[in-house]
Amino acid sequence: MKNRNIIAISSMLFLASCSILNKAEKIEEVSLDEVTVKPENPLTYQASETRINDLIHTKLDVKFDWTRAHLYGRANLTIKPYFLPTDSLWLDAKGFEIKEIALVSKNGAETPLQYSYTNNAQVRINLGKTYSRNDTYQIAMTYIAKPNDLEVGGSAAITSDKGLYFINPNGEEKNKPKQIWTQGETEASSCWFPTIDAPNEKMTQEIYITVDTQYVTLSNGLLLFQTENGDGTRTDYWKQKLPHAPYLAMMAVGEFSIVEDSWRDIGVNYYVEPKYEEYAKEIFPHTPEMIEFFSNRLGVDYPWEKYDQVVVRDYVSGAMENTTGVIFGEFAQGDIRYLIDNSAEDVVSHELFHHWFGDLVTCESWSNLPLNESFATYGEYLWREFKNGKMWADYHNAQDLSSYLRESKRKQVDMIRFFYENKEDMFDSHSYAKGGRILHMLRTNLGDEVFFEGLRVYLEDNKFQAVEIHQLRLAMEKVSGQDLNWFFNQWFLASGHPVLDISYAYDEDLGLQFVTVEQIQNLKSTPLYKLPVAIDIYHENSITRHEIEITKKRQIFEFKSAAKPSLVNFDSEKYLLCEKVDHKKSAKSWIMLYEKGQLFDDKKEAILALKDEKDTLSAKTIIKALEDPFWGVREVAIYNLANTINTLPNQAKERLVALAQNDQKSSIRAAAIEALAAYFKEGNDFRFIYNQGLNDSSYVVVASSLFALYETNRDEGLASAERMEMSDNIDIISTIAEIYSDETAPKYQTFYESAMSRTSGFDRYSVLVGYADFIKEQSVTNQGKSIETFRNSALIENAWWMRIVATNAILEMRRTINSEINKINKKIDNTTDQTALASLKQEKYNNQLVVDKIDAAIAEIKIKETNSRILEAIEKAK
Repeated sequence: MKNRNIIAISSMLFLASCSILNKAEKIEEVSLDEVTVKPENPLTYQASETRINDLIHTKLDVKFDWTRAHLYGRANLTIKPYFLPTDSLWLDAKGFEIKEIALVSKNGAETPLQYSYTNNAQVRINLGKTYSRNDTYQIAMTYIAKPNDLEVGGSAAITSDKGLYFINPNGEEKNKPKQIWTQGETEASSCWFPTIDAPNEKMTQEIYITVDTQYVTLSNGLLLFQTENGDGTRTDYWKQKLPHAPYLAMMAVGEFSIVEDSWRDIGVNYYVEPKYEEYAKEIFPHTPEMIEFFSNRLGVDYPWEKYDQVVVRDYVSGAMENTTGVIFGEFAQGDIRYLIDNSAEDVVSHELFHHWFGDLVTCESWSNLPLNESFATYGEYLWREFKNGKMWADYHNAQDLSSYLRESKRKQVDMIRFFYENKEDMFDSHSYAKGGRILHMLRTNLGDEVFFEGLRVYLEDNKFQAVEIHQLRLAMEKVSGQDLNWFFNQWFLASGHPVLDISYAYDEDLGLQFVTVEQIQNLKSTPLYKLPVAIDIYHENSITRHEIEITKKRQIFEFKSAAKPSLVNFDSEKYLLCEKVDHKKSAKSWIMLYEKGQLFDDKKEAILALKDEKDTLSAKTIIKALEDPFWGVREVAIYNLANTINTLPNQAKERLVALAQNDQKSSIRAAAIEALAAYFKEGNDFRFIYNQGLNDSSYVVVASSLFALYETNRDEGLASAERMEMSDNIDIISTIAEIYSDETAPKYQTFYESAMSRTSGFDRYSVLVGYADFIKEQSVTNQGKSIETFRNSALIENAWWMRIVATNAILEMRRTINSEINKINKKIDNTTDQTALASLKQEKYNNQLVVDKIDAAIAEIKIKETNSRILEAIEKAK
C-alpha cells in the first residue's frame, strides 16, 4: 500500500500557502525538541491471528445492485483444520444479510448448517461433526453485502474501511464514471465476501463477476472466459492458482480502456479511462522494465500469472498492491502535460515490489507490517538507483528521512510493535520511511552481495507464507555468517533513533585529528546504539577513509594526520538514520564538503549549514549550487536562499531568472518563479517571466506563475485566473481557488461551484478549503446557494478530513447568519417606522430560511456521520 494521501494533502496545502519559506523549512529542517515517545499505560498485546482452520480456496459468484450499493454473492470456501480437530468455523463477514450457510458434499449436495452472527461482523458455524487435520470440507454461503450500511473507520493512509465501493452509482455526477472497486487492506475484504480476514491466511481463488455488458472487469489472476447471458449482462471468470492473503483479493468494474503490454511471456495490462488510453504506458511508466530489474536484482523471477494496473475514481488510498491487480487513485491519471509533474513512477515501483514483499511473502500480523511496507519503500530507492543513478536515489532517501523525523517529533514507537490501539496506526512514516532507511543501513553494513543474496534466501525460503521479522534476520544471518541480533534489536525492535553531537579538534604537536561523538538522545526511551560508520579525512590532494564503530554514549576517536585536515567528513557514506548536531565545522569546511563531496547528502548538508552564514564565500557557494548538475541540489539551494539574497542579491536574482526561464526540470522552474515572487517584491517587475510561465508545458509552472502574477499585480493576476477558470488541471484549479479565497466579488462563486463538480477525491480538497474561506464574506443569499454543495461533500467524501471542512463551512455559515438575525432582532425592537420594520422582518425571514436549510443539512450529516471529530464539532456548534 502506497501512502500517498499524506503526500497529496501536504502538496495541496503548499499550493494554498504558496510560501517558499514555509516549504523550505518544512522539507529541509528538523528541530531537536524532546518528545514523549511511549504511552504511560501499556496497550493490548496484538497477537497474530490464531490458526484454527486453514482457508485453502475461495470461489465467489457476485453481481451488483448499483442503486442500493449491494453485492449479491455466493461463496464456496474450501477449508481444513489447521492442526487440532474442530467442529466449528469462525468467518469474518461484516454487514452481511446472510441467506443460507450449507455444508457442500463431494457430490455437490448441500446440507444447511446452524450458525450465529456476532455483532454483524463474525459468523460462528456449527459444522455438525468434528474434522481432523486430515479432512477437507467445503461450506457455501449465500449473502448480500451492504457496505454503505457499515460504520466507516479508516486512517490517514487508508481513509475508509468498508471494503466495497460504488462510485457514482446512479450516474448523477456527470463528470464522473460509474465504477465499482474494492479495498481489502487491512481487514476489509470481509466486507464483500466471507473469509478468515487475517494476513497470516493464504488462499487460492476464483470469481465469477456478472456485470452489464458495457463494463470491463478486473480481478486477481487470469481472465479465463466470458459468458454473454442474453439479458444485457456478461459473466467474467477470473482465477488465481497461486495462494495469497485475503486482503489482497480485488475487483474493479468500470468503462475502462485496456492497453496491452508484456514482460517475457506474461501479460502486463493497463486499465484507464478511455480519454487517457493513449497515455497509458506513461501513466504506468517502465512497468515491464521494472519487473525485469526487480527479478534480476532479487534473483527471484516475478512469480505471478500476470500484472495489471488500474486507475479508479475516489480511491481511499494512494495505491494498493492487490496481487496481479494493482489499484491506483486518480492522481496517477492524466495527459502528457499533467504527467510532466505528476509521474506515478515511484508508486508503480512501490506496488510492484510488494509482489515479492507483501504478496509472495506476507507479514503474519499487522505488527510486522514493515516487512511489507519498508521493503516496498526501499523498492522505490532501488529503482531510482538503477534508472536515474545514486544521486536521485539518495534524494529519495533524504525525503524519507525528513518524513520520519517530522513524525518522530510527535511519535516514536517500535518498528515491529505488538502494542497499538488500532491496526491502522501501523501505516505511518515508521513502517514506510524509517523502514526503508533501516534496510538501506542493513545493505550498507552487509554489502550488496550479502544483502541481495540474503533477500533471495528470505524470499525462496518463505514464498507463499506469512512471516515475522525474525525470518528476515535468520535469512541474513544464514548468508552473512554474522549474528545480527544487535542490528535488528536496536532498529526493528526498539523505538527512536540516535542523535549525535559531533565535534572536532586537531593537535598540531601530536599530529592527531580528534573526533568526539556523543549520543544525546533520550536514553530512557531510546537505546544506546551500535553504529559502524566511516569518517573521511580530506587533505589538499588526498582523502583517507577510516572505519569506526560507535558503541558508547561518548567516544573520542583519534587519527594520525601530519597536517590539519581541510575537512573531516563524518558518516561519509551518509547512510545513518540519525540526527546530527555537527555545529563545530567552519564555513570553510562546509564549502569544501560542497565542492569535494560526491553524494547528494554531502551537498545538501553543506547548503543547510551555509544558509545561515552571511559571508560572501558561503553565499557564492549557494549561488553555485543553483547551477549544480543535479536538480535536487538546485532545489535545496532555492529553498535556502534568504541570507544569500541579502549578501549577493543581484547574482541570486540573475540565477533565479535563468532557472525560471530555462531549467530543464519543471519543478525547478516553478520553485524559481516562487522564489522571485517571494524575495524580490520591491523595485522588481518579473511579470514578463510570469506571463511566459503561463504558457509553460508544465501545469505546475503555469500555476506558480499565475499565483506570482497575482501577488505582483492583482488585476493582471485576476484577469489571467478568470481566463483559466475552466481548466481541468488540479494545480491550476487549486491556485485559482486560493486566489479567489482572498476576493469578495460574488461572481467567483460560479467558479467554486463549477470546480467542485469537476473535481473529485483528494483533488477536491483545495477547492473545498478555498470555497469555505470565500463563502464567509458572501451575502446570506449566496451562502444559501452554497449549502447543497457543502452538504454533498460532507455526506459523500470518503476522507473524514474533507468531510470536516465541508461540515465546518456549514456550521460557520449558521453561526454568522444567526448572528445577523440577532442584530436584525435588535433593530426590529428599536424601529417604529413600519416600512423599515417590514423590510427588517422580510430580511429576518429570508435569513431564517437559510438557517432552516442549514439545520436540515446538519441533521442529515449527523445521522450519517460516524467520525467522532466531526460529531464533536457539530455538538460544540449548538
